[in-house]
Amino acid sequence: MSDNVDDQDVSFAEGDADTAPAAKARGAGPGIARILMIVGIGLGAVIFIVTVVVITVSIVNKQGHAADNVIKSESYQAATPIFQYVGTIGDIRTRTADKEPSSVDVKIQLGLDKADKETPVEIIARMPQIRDFLRRYFTAKMADDLTPDKEPIIKDDVKENLNRILSKPTIKEVLFDQLTLVKM
Repeated sequence: MSDNVDDQDVSFAEGDADTAPAAKARGAGPGIARILMIVGIGLGAVIFIVTVVVITVSIVNKQGHAADNVIKSESYQAATPIFQYVGTIGDIRTRTADKEPSSVDVKIQLGLDKADKETPVEIIARMPQIRDFLRRYFTAKMADDLTPDKEPIIKDDVKENLNRILSKPTIKEVLFDQLTLVKM
């Protein structure tokens, strides 16, 4: 009497008949948790990087100046540009403003852009004004102000003032062919 009944699948324990198969759990699964973890790590990395950058910039700014402020000096130029020169001003002879005046004899060359054709004509037209300015300029100076170590300052000052006389600031360089100071 043995029927081919599989006894292993049948269970007659009390309470087994009343239990239904477990329902699938609802809510966040392991995929959502992993995505949230990755987003959290990314957000933490961004906050860390921004904090490091802010601290670094504040340290650099406390040192006084940024690294990109590079001052170029004329003494470091590779080569000076080639200018056309106007030397028709002639000699300027005058005396200094000292109690015991010194004699000043100056001969000046004015450097202009090579392509500039208008300024030499204007310089010739304004020659009396230019000569008068140069005479007054050197008459107002003391002998100590006309030493060779102060020559670059004098050249820049003369260039700036002569550019004010002209209609356009076109003088690029002032050269002294001669700057003689003789104590009397």
